[in-house]
Amino acid sequence: MSIIHAAYNERSWAIDLIGHLKHLSNQQNRSIKDAGGEQTVRVDGGNLFPDVLLFGDRATARILQGWELKMPDTPIDNLEFKRNAELKANALGLDSYVLWNVTTARLYVRQANGRFILESEWNELNDLTTRAVVAGNRARWEALATEIFNYLNDLFDNNIINGRQFIDAYRSGGVTQLIMENSGQVADAIRAASVANAGFRAQMILWWDASKAEYGGTVMEDVLAQAVISNWIGKLLFAHILRETDNRAQQVANITDTTTPAEALEIFRILSEDCNFYTIFSDSIGLVYISDDAWDQLKQFNNLLNDLRLGSVDQAQLSNILESTVLVATRKLRGQYPTPIELARLLVYLTVGDISQDKIIDPCCGSGTIPRAAMEQKIAAGISGQQISRTVYAGDQDPQAVQIATFALAKPALMHQPIRLFKRDAFTLTPETQIDFRDPSNGVLFTEELGTFNAIVSNLPFVAQEGRAQYGNALHNIAAGFGEAGERFTGRADVAAYLPFSFLPLLQDGGKLGIIITNSWLGTDWGDDFLRLLSQNYHLESVVTSGAGRWFQNSKVVTNILILKKKVAADEVPLPTKFVVLTRPLTELADAHSASLAAAQIEIGQTQNETMTIRAIPQEQLSLFRPLGLAGNAQFVNCDWILELPLVPMHEIFQFKRGERRGDNDFFYPPVDSGIEEEYLETLAKSPMDFKRLSSPAVKLAFSCSRSIEELEALGHTGALNWIRHHESPARIAKLQTSRLRWYEMRADTLTDLVMFINYGQRLFIGRVNPPAFADQRLIRLVPINEIDVDLAHALLNSTISMFIIEGMGFGRGEGALDLSKDRVESYMHMLNPAALSQVQSDAIKEAFAPLLERDIQTNIADELEQADRKAFDQVVMESFGLNLDVNLLYDSLLHLVEIRLTATE
Repeated sequence: MSIIHAAYNERSWAIDLIGHLKHLSNQQNRSIKDAGGEQTVRVDGGNLFPDVLLFGDRATARILQGWELKMPDTPIDNLEFKRNAELKANALGLDSYVLWNVTTARLYVRQANGRFILESEWNELNDLTTRAVVAGNRARWEALATEIFNYLNDLFDNNIINGRQFIDAYRSGGVTQLIMENSGQVADAIRAASVANAGFRAQMILWWDASKAEYGGTVMEDVLAQAVISNWIGKLLFAHILRETDNRAQQVANITDTTTPAEALEIFRILSEDCNFYTIFSDSIGLVYISDDAWDQLKQFNNLLNDLRLGSVDQAQLSNILESTVLVATRKLRGQYPTPIELARLLVYLTVGDISQDKIIDPCCGSGTIPRAAMEQKIAAGISGQQISRTVYAGDQDPQAVQIATFALAKPALMHQPIRLFKRDAFTLTPETQIDFRDPSNGVLFTEELGTFNAIVSNLPFVAQEGRAQYGNALHNIAAGFGEAGERFTGRADVAAYLPFSFLPLLQDGGKLGIIITNSWLGTDWGDDFLRLLSQNYHLESVVTSGAGRWFQNSKVVTNILILKKKVAADEVPLPTKFVVLTRPLTELADAHSASLAAAQIEIGQTQNETMTIRAIPQEQLSLFRPLGLAGNAQFVNCDWILELPLVPMHEIFQFKRGERRGDNDFFYPPVDSGIEEEYLETLAKSPMDFKRLSSPAVKLAFSCSRSIEELEALGHTGALNWIRHHESPARIAKLQTSRLRWYEMRADTLTDLVMFINYGQRLFIGRVNPPAFADQRLIRLVPINEIDVDLAHALLNSTISMFIIEGMGFGRGEGALDLSKDRVESYMHMLNPAALSQVQSDAIKEAFAPLLERDIQTNIADELEQADRKAFDQVVMESFGLNLDVNLLYDSLLHLVEIRLTATE
């Protein structure tokens, strides 16, 4: 046996086979245009991609098929052999693959059910059974390779099998998912590095403190590990996009199998200096701490990109690759999805005035969808690349977001223009802020003062209350300018609500601010103050909400668009505010024309079709709704009629008290079979679900025991004793013990009659606990200040007018629940004034209300309003108060408002 033949292995054979396939593809003009993969083949196995790749049209970077190769000593039926081939085919989204162990070749084709079945088999070389004979029979396996090659071309030419464009495979996330499977190893490497390196540990802690709210993960090292892998993937992909149009990017080809992460970062540093795109190519936290396996697979990914020659694809495909990088990165890494492009376009179109000249910034750009929409608007208007570069800015405090956003903004037509994208905390931006950029045409670094802008557009970040601490100084500085008017606002407001005030110096007089913000401002005390504070510096031109499902399907947060115009002078005459409900899903704004048509209707304030409703209201009229708590959510529907009603603040008739709260429902609310003596069990009204009718008995049980352990023992009350002892623990005692109460004690002697709720669902009502009973904290107890006619009050509070007031005061959560608070109800809730009624009128209302007490509350408001007794009752209420109110208008307003809330669950 010759030494050459003995050394001939899978790698040797693959390289020779690929060379032969390349020759065949060059001799023909058929579907298979090229072959590759020799750079990814490894002697020791473990390669990420097939040993041989067949390529189709270079303009679309189409991968036709992968071949998995083994020497004859691996049986063709080897399960691991076949499993690896299928895994790689699935990662690339391919519809076929070839297995070949020299002796036998097999073609497998994917069926409609996703399974691969054997389509063809070639056994002409079944006498070649050892690796020692492979090299010496080159002419024979080349001949078989030619036969297989021609057979496959027939299948591809006739569209029996098709392969897949790289962009489709990449968008599906299969390739990145394989590499991301190494994130556990990378996280371990990061943990080890943080133990050994104080500087790195400090960097990581600060990065996580600033960025954790943006990520779905909860473990710092795990999230950073995914960020590290995603960052490397982005660097490699973008460099290969550049290399075909900029010779300086050819340096990425210097990343070989022996290159270390540190050496690769140096290559990218030089590339950044030469070609711009610092936000992609720059070093970032933790990049050097990549595990060996992950780094090896990243180098294989780089080799695949070498074979694909991505930069050669047409501009449409290149744009798709860039956009897909944004989608994959945000989905895989951040646990989130970017702002939908339809929503981004609508926001931009509503905010930008002069498409050509307006200077625009998104200071919280995330994945870059909004500045991308601004760029595309300018491109569509024929604005030059140089002007676009000068007038579109974006920033974010998270380096990973900035890298992702660069892909969103790297338009093929603008590759040689500076991208004005930077890493900064939005709260720190001022017109004097100095930002460094690089000119990609010559590599020269230049510095610009940020200056002011004609338009600021942004999807403001949602930061939970526990995340406020990291913004403490910034929030304090902004609040210092609010005075007493901002006291309630500063205590409860979302962090994002401060940003419109922080942006004021950046916005030119008369400029527009377009933001996406959570809808909680519509029905909260801080939201009322938010509007008042905004009105000192802005005209609130439009409030846009969805009446056709949440805009962000992966989040339970419901959002609005606010369009504000900065005042030139504080005493300017206020402009009306348009409250807009989009009645069609975002998907119907999928193209730029549809988005521009929607924006035009909102801008003019006239609906042209049934895609939205628009209600414009002057500020002086809007101010009349504020004492009622109805200046927010209620304004999306016709509610002017409410200003004509004889209403009285409920706090003049009732005190508002929360039900009992002890903080341990598992202990204080025992099951029916707990064995506790009856005298220690009190009936409890716990939630709206307990009320089948408007007047219902309490149906739950609460444990209420004021006796000492010694007294219980003396009485032989073992049920209560066993319950207490079973649940007793140091932690529970520390949590529940007070100066007035034993840890196991709950006072249940405060009985309630009328109750409201802090979270309503598909039913709106005021319940009556009959007989009066103990109430849970989720109920708001209505305690009469003076002696009143409770029957009449119960009736009036369950009129459809009261139902509308309840709905209009709150705001809808993503689960479809109406969010209220005891404080808000106490401050704003009004009811029809019983003092305006005569005894005859009072009796008539109670008589009309009686049938409603004898039946179950309907399961949803629409059905409730269809009931004959409900309609008759509301009619008597209106006649008794002498109201000239169309009951159909009342019902339509309520139903529309409830529908907006409930569609958030869709």
